[in-house]
Amino acid sequence: MHLKKITLCLMGLSLSACSSHVIKNNNLNDNKSTSQRAIQGFNALYEYPSFDYRGQVKVQFVSEQKENKASKNEVKKLDKVVEQKVNQYLKEQKIMITEAQRKDLYHAIASQNNPSFRDFFGKGADYMQSILNDLQIQYDGSVNYRQKIASFNLDTKYKKPNLSVEMRIPTIIDLNNQRFYTHIFSLMPYLANPQDQDKYAYLDFSKYKDDIERVNAKALLEFLKQSGATTYLLASPDQLETMSLNTVEKQSGIVEKIRLKTSLEELFLQGNLYTSVNRQYFMTSVLGFNSSNLAKNVDEAEDSKSKSTSAATEHTEIDATSAMYQLYEAINRTAHSELKEEGDDDLVTQNQTDNERETVDEETEATDDSENTTQLLTEQQCEDLAKAKSNVRFGDVEYCQAQHEIDVLSDSADQGELLVENTQQKQNRTALTQKFTALAQDQLVDAAQFKQLWDQHQSEIDASLPPKNQRNPMIVDLSLDAQGRVVKADYDMGMDFGKYDRQLKIKMDMQISNYGKATAIDQQVLKEAKPFKEVFKGSFMEKAVGGFAGDLSTSDKNSDQKNLSLDEHLQQLAAQVYMQTNSYEKAYKAVFIAKLTAEKPVLIKQYSAKDLQEIAAIYAYSYSDEEAYNPSGQALKQIEALKTKHHLEEDEQYDDELGNAIDGIITQAMTSQKSTAEILNLAKKYKTAEAVFAQYYMQQFELENTVEKDQRTKLNKTAQILAKSYTAFKNNQFNNTVVAGLDENAAEFIDYDLYKKTYQVVSDAKLK
Repeated sequence: MHLKKITLCLMGLSLSACSSHVIKNNNLNDNKSTSQRAIQGFNALYEYPSFDYRGQVKVQFVSEQKENKASKNEVKKLDKVVEQKVNQYLKEQKIMITEAQRKDLYHAIASQNNPSFRDFFGKGADYMQSILNDLQIQYDGSVNYRQKIASFNLDTKYKKPNLSVEMRIPTIIDLNNQRFYTHIFSLMPYLANPQDQDKYAYLDFSKYKDDIERVNAKALLEFLKQSGATTYLLASPDQLETMSLNTVEKQSGIVEKIRLKTSLEELFLQGNLYTSVNRQYFMTSVLGFNSSNLAKNVDEAEDSKSKSTSAATEHTEIDATSAMYQLYEAINRTAHSELKEEGDDDLVTQNQTDNERETVDEETEATDDSENTTQLLTEQQCEDLAKAKSNVRFGDVEYCQAQHEIDVLSDSADQGELLVENTQQKQNRTALTQKFTALAQDQLVDAAQFKQLWDQHQSEIDASLPPKNQRNPMIVDLSLDAQGRVVKADYDMGMDFGKYDRQLKIKMDMQISNYGKATAIDQQVLKEAKPFKEVFKGSFMEKAVGGFAGDLSTSDKNSDQKNLSLDEHLQQLAAQVYMQTNSYEKAYKAVFIAKLTAEKPVLIKQYSAKDLQEIAAIYAYSYSDEEAYNPSGQALKQIEALKTKHHLEEDEQYDDELGNAIDGIITQAMTSQKSTAEILNLAKKYKTAEAVFAQYYMQQFELENTVEKDQRTKLNKTAQILAKSYTAFKNNQFNNTVVAGLDENAAEFIDYDLYKKTYQVVSDAKLK
């Protein structure tokens, strides 16, 4: 299911909850306990048709110990032991790369080992700490359930003697008209055209209207109320207390203030288990998903994922993909209706064939999984390996991690996590979540029933949480008026990042007013709003995005090499080694050591360069296609012996993500090199990129399809027109007239995947 669909449904949780009537809770009597009064006060947010809110947020980083100043400008480098291992490995493999390439690669690997998030809380925290501590954040807005509309306005201020920055970003969500409005130009006014800088821009999400309207408002309301109630019902007597009021609070109409003292860990666990035990109810009774529409959304998610993966590759491939889709749309707009229908039928048939193949593959995988249930190592054996950390075979590391969630080589002082927690606590929490999930039915487990489950599993819950003195504190103060409604909520939480000698403290307050009489949202400004695309049209933003991908000068390209991502470095390394050696195995080994160093440097430290070469050889054999790499005889016998040596005999002992990712990189390098060579040979005869495009397309088409002699003229004409579209795309001159010469008879000669491939390889060859 699309994450954005779930997000929109969750937005509808409150906005559609009380759209038709006011719901009052009369279950509580006058002798309410402290927890019951808190629950009733908080639930007032769901029981009135509208209200206003406002508040502020204060974020602070507090240093517990000043860092060494010399570390602030430290350049990211590989660990010395790791670097020596990698150097030795590359030398023994006779992989030739320049010193500059080696430094750039090591820098990319080191950056991967030290991601920006960790850097943010580490060396860069002093700077962020200063900014955050002086940043003032305020917000306000209104909610109107009956009108299904809500606003949220964010105000930020940063003031220093020589700098003053203030901005207000208003946003509105309207579920009646399925639109999200914002005034983003208050953040950067030059993004829009001058005539539109005072207008709202909107995003239309009406295509999700059915998903939103499917939400059962009543069921959702009850789910939210019961979810909020669990926090107070589960609180022990020493976690709840009634606070005394000061004069200002009394004058503002507050008659009671209730304090909850808990921890972030407890709240997260409560929320996780409550969601788990109500998972089926929430999906079916609240969001209204049944098995058929769930399957539909999963298919859409997979399709979206596939498109996102394609878009993440290098620039020329993005051009090829975009060109393919634009070509498809243009042909369907300009060619005869028969061509459109036939093309659509081909796509449908292809999709059906792909789905059938996927189904067979999934069934085969399921059969394989069911047959292979042998446990290679027990949990206790993995724990023993973790304690000893010696004589650990490579396959055992992956197996213990995948099967028992035990990192046998981990060092608790170097987990790379901000909030270090006990491995056993993780395992206990996972087991507990599975138990609660198994109890899920299409029936709401309310707060009282959830408390019974919580009490029944109290010992397991305690084992899943850190000791009380090690938890991150969370204090919530609810202030109630004479009607028992919450009118103010104060949140005070802290997170201890001990690894970086810092604490993150967040204080947030929210004031609720005008119950049932919320401030009206100006409908006129919404009527004047324009779509984002229209507001950006012809503006600096559109021009910046459109021209961003322009050609770089030679000096820019050289300097940009240092800024390549790790994946781009690995693609270059694979292409270079394969070009030098024409060997899948050698290219695989080169990328293996680089990717493994980036993702799991602890393994590089654990094994010798010789061991790593042997392991890389096993992975190369295990993840390659026979056409690419198929050793036999003595070479195969040696690999089989190495499998036993390194405990890599069974599928569960491999890191599939690592193995498949490297195979993909090598296969792409091989394919690209072969295609480029073919293109360059054609260029010697046909000279121009357009002519080469047409010839390559025809050759590849005939390799995959039978073309009769009397059809060649039509294939040639189609290829020539497709080649002209390539030239037009490259010159930013493509329009519908370019493909106007294609008629209904051309459909059988148009292969969009082949068009994309041809576009890619001709672009890579950089022909004129």
